[in-house]
Amino acid sequence: MWCLVLFCIFLQKIKGEIIITEEKLPDLSKVYLNSTHVVHKRQIYYLCGTYPRQFYSLYPCYISGDANCSNGGKKLGVGCTIANQCVAYHSGPVACISGCCCTVPGTPNRDDTVPNGYGVCQNGQLSKVRCALPEHCQQGQRCLNGLCCTNTQDAYKTACGGEYSVAECSTTRQCTQGYVCTGSNFCCQCPVGKSSGRCNQGRCPAGFTCQANGWCCASCPNNVTPYGACLNQKCGGGRRCTSGNLCC
Repeated sequence: MWCLVLFCIFLQKIKGEIIITEEKLPDLSKVYLNSTHVVHKRQIYYLCGTYPRQFYSLYPCYISGDANCSNGGKKLGVGCTIANQCVAYHSGPVACISGCCCTVPGTPNRDDTVPNGYGVCQNGQLSKVRCALPEHCQQGQRCLNGLCCTNTQDAYKTACGGEYSVAECSTTRQCTQGYVCTGSNFCCQCPVGKSSGRCNQGRCPAGFTCQANGWCCASCPNNVTPYGACLNQKCGGGRRCTSGNLCC
């Protein structure tokens, strides 16, 4: 197969002038019509979990050997990049550590006014059902700030860590530039919690990190899934109110 079309350039000097004439080789476009070469990309998948709950993951998961995580929890056998990907595989708090989903050891109760194990929705409702995606909640509920809460017409007002959402996500879970589609199906500046503002040359206040969309966002220590957003600076489930208005 021809890789190049060669051009022969001839220079002639006539009466002190340089004349450039171009002689082309025959048109080879027809040669290429039946010469299409398709290159297939290879993708590596990892078989994770334990039978009968096994599945393929794009990320490695190390359940064999040491089953302990560096935070003192146990490996769930699920690969991850963020903690929200682990919520569906454990009923309690989870963290994403070194590419593996891990359980999180129990933390002492931080708020005696709320029963232990329950988070608080922004409408004051108690919930102990964790979520990361809309489908993790039952019909009539919405995944708000990591908790399944009763869906209301004004849920958008507190969807972004207790602050307003600019809009709902599209049917393909997309948002306008600079915003991300969260588990609530609302567009926010941060995946979880509320931002502290725009990044300043890649820098953010303590407790926040600069995201790809240019906003400073927070997360719970060790990427633990938030247990809702703070309500009047308080949290349920034995969690504390931290940066980004997150219950961690």
